[in-house]
Amino acid sequence: MKFKITKISLLSLLLFTACDKYLEVDPDNRAILNSPQAARELLATAYPQASYVMMSESMSDNFTDKGPFGGSVVNPVNRDVYKFIENIQSNGEDSPDFYWAACYKAIAAANQTLKYIEEQKDAKELLPYKGEALLCRAYAHFMLSVFFARPYNDVNPEANPGIPYVTEVEDVVIKKYERGNVKDLYEKIQQDIETGIPLINDDAIANTDATAYHFTKRSAQAFATRFFLFKKDYEAVKKYSKLVFPGNDIISNSIRDVAKYKILPYYVLEQTWSSTAEPTNLLMATTPSQINGYPYLRYGTNGAFATAFMWKTPPIPSTNYAWNLYGQENFYNIPKFRSYSFNQKNYNIAILLTADEVLFNWAEASIETGDYAKALELFNLYIKKKLITNRSSIPDLTEENLKEAFKTGSTTLRYDYYIAGLLDFKRREFAFEGMRWLDMIRHRIPVHHIVQDEAAPVVVGANDPRRILQIPLEVQMSGVERNLR
Repeated sequence: MKFKITKISLLSLLLFTACDKYLEVDPDNRAILNSPQAARELLATAYPQASYVMMSESMSDNFTDKGPFGGSVVNPVNRDVYKFIENIQSNGEDSPDFYWAACYKAIAAANQTLKYIEEQKDAKELLPYKGEALLCRAYAHFMLSVFFARPYNDVNPEANPGIPYVTEVEDVVIKKYERGNVKDLYEKIQQDIETGIPLINDDAIANTDATAYHFTKRSAQAFATRFFLFKKDYEAVKKYSKLVFPGNDIISNSIRDVAKYKILPYYVLEQTWSSTAEPTNLLMATTPSQINGYPYLRYGTNGAFATAFMWKTPPIPSTNYAWNLYGQENFYNIPKFRSYSFNQKNYNIAILLTADEVLFNWAEASIETGDYAKALELFNLYIKKKLITNRSSIPDLTEENLKEAFKTGSTTLRYDYYIAGLLDFKRREFAFEGMRWLDMIRHRIPVHHIVQDEAAPVVVGANDPRRILQIPLEVQMSGVERNLR
């Protein structure tokens, strides 16, 4: 049976027609699902073709206002998100609206694939693609929930609005969507994850250059650790972390090795960071984005950030631990984004999931369940891969080291300094990758953004509704409930 791809949801259509001109494509030239290979090719579009890094970093405390000095660039998305302005002046690439649309476009592709597989009576050879499509649908909905809905642990997940969970192929362009609530949303995401992972068969995508751009068993399990960390199901986080790192044997071989990176020239490092051969890179995507120009943004990182975090000595007796930042004051950066141009558009390789993140998720779940010994073991596995030289001669990180480095005033609660240490390590590891904001959401960390040409800073507390991005205006016009302000 042939299955034509002819519809796309209003949730994404209105925001994409200007640039993709979807409705101008001759239906006869659209993809037709009539084989397992066609299903696989469609799944390549079931990953969001958009980057969340610009908006995520701009909201976090990694960025500050560097002022209108020579060479700085005012990007409307970067500026408005940094100031937590509701009506972003741009809906182009890197914007919240663009990310929303890209996620629902990915969801539409996943649902098209699932519909085709259902029509084939779930033929055995199609089941790996069904598993991948379910994971893609879960991932896109989950990432939308991170930015456009309250976190699961925020007050009452049964009362807080979620985002529309779309599971059907659209047969109309304009359709009424309900947001539901966060609890129901998480239950649907979890169902797709737990149904999808057993179906994924790595042999279906083995020995191809595109393996890192599709969900494998390992990257699907890595995504599960992120989801369950947000849900605060810490036993599930530990369960899936152990599956990513069976027997602990491959942890040290999967963590990004700073010593290897330290000697690389700038553009070689850029290529290496997002290489499919880099063991830590579990899932990647190509995205239209300007994020590779972040060093020149007015609202970005400065020398104070480099000194306070990137060059900070770890809580062990070693000065051998520092990222090699490139550039100069106010332009410091690490070239993490391999970029290229196609059809006069700038793209970069986005790293969606890494083994480093799984290690931290496992450590955090261990802390939350009182297994501090496991958290300390994972910290030491991580730190030794971030030392430049003399790894074998540096003593292990101890609990006393953590307490001394991360205690707050007279507060020496074991939980507090372990969590503070974890967040500090992560902030350094994932700088410029958008991960800091995810931690700030889960741990309800307030934001204090200085704006040099305004009288008062932008202060966004733990309960401030501005922490949740506004539903795109076009989507509101279709009847989807807006976020309260």
